[in-house]
Formats: sequence, C-alpha cells, structure tokens
Amino acid sequence: MNAALSFFAFLLAVATVSSKKISYENCTSTEEVGEITAIDITPCDPDLRASSAACVLKKGGNETITITFTPNEVVTAAKLYAYVIFGFVPVPLPLPDSNACEGHGLTCPLKSGVQVEFVYRIYISPDFPSDALKIKAEIKDQDGKSVICGIVSLKIA
Repeated sequence: MNAALSFFAFLLAVATVSSKKISYENCTSTEEVGEITAIDITPCDPDLRASSAACVLKKGGNETITITFTPNEVVTAAKLYAYVIFGFVPVPLPLPDSNACEGHGLTCPLKSGVQVEFVYRIYISPDFPSDALKIKAEIKDQDGKSVICGIVSLKIA
C-alpha cells in the first residue's frame, strides 16, 4: 500500500511541476459572450527572472494549451484566431486547424452556461525566435461574435 501511495504522490508532483495555470488579460476591445475560467499550459517552466513568471516554451517541444470557459449562449460553430502582439499591433498567426469544434475537445453545439475545455496542441519549432512575447487568442461563434478572448505573456527559449 505504501508503494501505491508513493507512486500516486510522485505522479501528482510531476503533474504539478509540468502544468501551470497562467495569468491572462481580457481583451478590452471586444464584448464577449462567454467567460474564461482558466488557461493552463503543459509543460510550463516558469521564467523565475520575469516579474510575471511567464511560461517558457522550449523550442523543439510540444505544448498543450487548455482554455476552460463557459459560453453564455448556444454556440453552433466556432473558429480560433491567434495573434502575436508587437507593441500595440496584433499580427495574425496562420493556424492550420482553426475550427474550434473539431479536434480540440469541443463538440458543437456548445450549451449556454455549461463549462467546456478547448485544447490546442502546438509544436514549438526550433526556427522560432527566442524572445518574450504576447499572444492574443480569440474564439468567435457562428455569427462572428467573440465567445472568449485573452492575452497571455510567454517566452520562447
């Protein structure tokens, strides 16, 4: 029994170290018809030198971003948009799989008032520049209304 408890404690410790709920800013330019509960990044090595302790994304690795949110209306279709923010200018990122209802843990239609998890997996190419950056991500519904929108600070190393 002690071996089982020790193994469980080890798994819990690994999960705690490799995943982190990160802070985010709401997008001020859009009215949203949903509410973000949490954003998690796995794995997440915190940059302890930064005041915000942003996640450090390692080149050549895979990252999983999970956004937990609750839509406040029925969403029959959803599309993901992502931008890198340079100064105050958001520059669109090309996304090969922007349909939020396919392959990301969501099954549309999303019910109003029911919490869901959107999961996005990304490979951090060794060709990406090493730098601190801000990413803006938004999910829009079938009518083009913003369901959720958030801005996170990250670092690529």
